[in-house]
Amino acid sequence: MNKLFTKGEVKKINNEIIKLSSKINNIEINGESKILILNKSINNLNVLIKKNSQVIIEDFRIIEKEKTLIKIYMEKNSEIIYNHSFINNKNYDLNILTKYLGDDSKIIFNVHGINDRGACNIIADGVLGKNKYNELLENIRIINLNNGKAITIPNILVNNNEVLANHAATIGKINKDEL
Repeated sequence: MNKLFTKGEVKKINNEIIKLSSKINNIEINGESKILILNKSINNLNVLIKKNSQVIIEDFRIIEKEKTLIKIYMEKNSEIIYNHSFINNKNYDLNILTKYLGDDSKIIFNVHGINDRGACNIIADGVLGKNKYNELLENIRIINLNNGKAITIPNILVNNNEVLANHAATIGKINKDEL
């Protein structure tokens, strides 16, 4: 049974597609789920993936000025694909923390953004620790339009030889003639 925690309230769901409101701060996944976040201002999101669980999170936002902290905690033999997409025309600070609490787990975190006159700062912290056979892929792709700016800072702390950890980032702009 999956649980969504709001201010003191627990909503239970069972293997279904969930649409989150801006009042949700904590998600606990136990089993298989798909979560959809559409243009919601969720500034602090904590996601706990219980052992033997899988989740896909689709998170799309239109940003005007926002600071977001997303924390993902992985138990043994679990998997998450988190797709975070945004359009930004002012300032966006995105901090991502991924932490493994067990072995044999996989995180794929994709960030796709467009800065249209805006600026974004993305800090991605991954902690793999002493757990074995975990995988972490952070994939950040940003397009800057109309003097948009982007900074990405990857930090992956690995304390084990038996893990796979990758960080990929591309920041670019479109040629005015091609546009």
